Amino acid sequence: MFRPSAVVLALFAACPTLQGCAFHSTAREWNGLVGPDGEPTHLRSSTNVGLNLFVVFTIFGSTDTGGMVDEITGEIAAEGGDRVRIIQSASENYWYGFPPLTWILTPVVTTVAADYVPANEVPESEPAENPVARDDDGDDE
Repeated sequence: MFRPSAVVLALFAACPTLQGCAFHSTAREWNGLVGPDGEPTHLRSSTNVGLNLFVVFTIFGSTDTGGMVDEITGEIAAEGGDRVRIIQSASENYWYGFPPLTWILTPVVTTVAADYVPANEVPESEPAENPVARDDDGDDE
């Protein structure tokens, strides 16, 4: 029979070998639309689930926003992206989940989302010519 103290001890012994879970996604398809500056834009989102000890001390996983920004910009730079705009960041500390257990081992979820212009990317459906020609006064004729 397992005693609770043996299970907790086994969990703490396994903690140094564990790493935080990370989830990444990139949106590349925009139905032929481009960003505000006329270039194709990609959206990358990264979420990291980590664990803190006593609410504030990181055990594993990148639980701070600065580390996540460094990680996501490194991935974008590896793809050749040169212009990045962070559009969302959030860090949720779930100390209130199941007290007092989560006061000792606290799950933390950190999310960063950025849009960027990839290097040498051409939109798939560039219009060959403007279907509606406009003259100087803005009429359609």
